Amino acid sequence: MDVQIKKLPKSEIEISGEIPADEFEAHYQSALKELNEKSSVAGFRPGHIPENMLVEKIGEDSVLEHAAEHALEEAYPKILEENKIDALGQPRITITKIARQNPLGFKIQTAVLPEIKLPDYKNIAAGISARIDEIKVEEKEIEEALNFLRKSKSKNTENTESQNTESHDSDGRPNQITGTNQITETKKPEGLSEGLSEGPESDDEFAKSFGQQDLNGLKKLLEENIRQDKTTKARESRRMEIMDKISSLVVAEIPQILIDSEKEKMSAELRSSIENMGMKWEDYLNHIKKTEEELKKDWAGEAEKRARYALILREIANAESIAPSDEELNGFVVSSLAQYPAPERAKIDKERFKDYAYGILRNEKVFNFLESKTK
Repeated sequence: MDVQIKKLPKSEIEISGEIPADEFEAHYQSALKELNEKSSVAGFRPGHIPENMLVEKIGEDSVLEHAAEHALEEAYPKILEENKIDALGQPRITITKIARQNPLGFKIQTAVLPEIKLPDYKNIAAGISARIDEIKVEEKEIEEALNFLRKSKSKNTENTESQNTESHDSDGRPNQITGTNQITETKKPEGLSEGLSEGPESDDEFAKSFGQQDLNGLKKLLEENIRQDKTTKARESRRMEIMDKISSLVVAEIPQILIDSEKEKMSAELRSSIENMGMKWEDYLNHIKKTEEELKKDWAGEAEKRARYALILREIANAESIAPSDEELNGFVVSSLAQYPAPERAKIDKERFKDYAYGILRNEKVFNFLESKTK
């Protein structure tokens, strides 16, 4: 089948062409048979209605439209495969010519993966990864963490921690205690400090309540956790610097469908975070005085950035043949799903979760590959 492909703005294409008359007639006959079996005419069993009576009952246009659906459902995947088109989402189809015993004319508009021409990403990564960030933990930070633990022990803390849901950052996302261990956090969410009592004395007895032998042991644990937290943040910062640099040298129009998909993911992540803190999503939206659609509109820039980074990571993975093994993927899926309570785990679409896990593992491998390219 001859088709013409025209590039459109925003990483979309238009495919136009015709399905030959003999092929369309075959689909017409198939459509007639299917409609015959689904129709009822007095005096005839379904599937045995004379063609002229069936067409008179449901109309010639209905049969032609049904035949066109059949024809394009069969033709579209072949067009994509033969022309090596990476289509995204549902296509928008327009019938341009339709009549029995004639070719079926059509136009199909769809988003496609944009072409990504990567810069010298290895050299970019090598320059940034070679930088050595000195990680220091000051005594003041340990004392701040210790004081926070003391206050957390106070009677007021439980009441005040609930205020954690009351503060949010400039992106509308709630502030929360972060890090691999809550006791490593030295900065409290805004508004959390007010109303906290000083709590118990920081002595050996206090340290034992955290499973440490004495106060020095607790301080060493805090120091190490703060150091690990800073090390992780420094690594994430370098990774983002690498991606920012590569992205700045990539010219590509990001399809709107990918940006919208990222907005949906961001909304789901925020909603999950809110609900995990025991707050209703609707109450949160009321609190920040925004609708979900307004939040998504605010996230347009960040969503496009995330979509762009995902495409770049995918392209590097393809260029370097980087992919998780089946063993790594299955192990990650099993361990990740095990963290969900059984009722929630039963509701998860396993195949979609596996796709999600594949992306996470592949991206981590790409970052490890880039970080290994030190000058």
